[in-house]
Amino acid sequence: MNRKRISIFTSILWLCVSFCATAQESLQKESSVKWTNPFPQNELGISYTITPNVLPDNQELFEVKKNKIKVLYDWKGDEAPFGMITSIREYSHFNLELEYKWGKRKFAPRQDAKRDAGIVFHVQGEKVIWPTCLECQIQEGDTGDLWVIKGPKVRWFQKDGSEKLLDSSGKKTYLEGDKYGNYEVDGWNKVRVEVRGSQSARFFENGHLVNELKDFLDAEGHPLEKGNIALQAEGSEIIYRNIRIQELN
Repeated sequence: MNRKRISIFTSILWLCVSFCATAQESLQKESSVKWTNPFPQNELGISYTITPNVLPDNQELFEVKKNKIKVLYDWKGDEAPFGMITSIREYSHFNLELEYKWGKRKFAPRQDAKRDAGIVFHVQGEKVIWPTCLECQIQEGDTGDLWVIKGPKVRWFQKDGSEKLLDSSGKKTYLEGDKYGNYEVDGWNKVRVEVRGSQSARFFENGHLVNELKDFLDAEGHPLEKGNIALQAEGSEIIYRNIRIQELN
């Protein structure tokens, strides 16, 4: 091997070593970041909002106890409105984890449909149902589907690895990007959502990568960098527990 080839080989080897060291340092820093509850309820007041905030017969969609949120378990009647519990704070770069388990009851108008819920993030504007946001779907057999709602544009990695632009700023206000596989089990399931500002997001179910997207823009074409986080109620009993977020620099 001549000197030129040795020099090139040495440069490539040095780059690989440098990259691995940087990646390892990044993982070490991330593992040291504290996890917190994005929906705390404490003596200083409630740190989330509920939509809608007025319900029939003073009923509640969400029952919050420490780090567990029960949805529709005490609901009376055969029909229930959709709703969401939203963090007061906005988040940009973060890892979010939770576990969920379906209950038995379903309510009109979805009593004959799949059990449905979801995690929405980068929520913008008025807290209506549903707001401008991106969603990691939680649904029977479909957890990890991507929904792009009312404005954002994203590049979505399809199952074959190719990219597709999903633009919800026009007439189609709800656009779906299908998951890569179904990893839901009976009982408790774990979801992890990794978001890096406007750059990227990855959805995991029970440790399996099920969706990936990047380059988030708002309806005007500006980077969609941050927003509130919310959990959905969509006509089915569900429990969210062990909800925690790791906010990154």
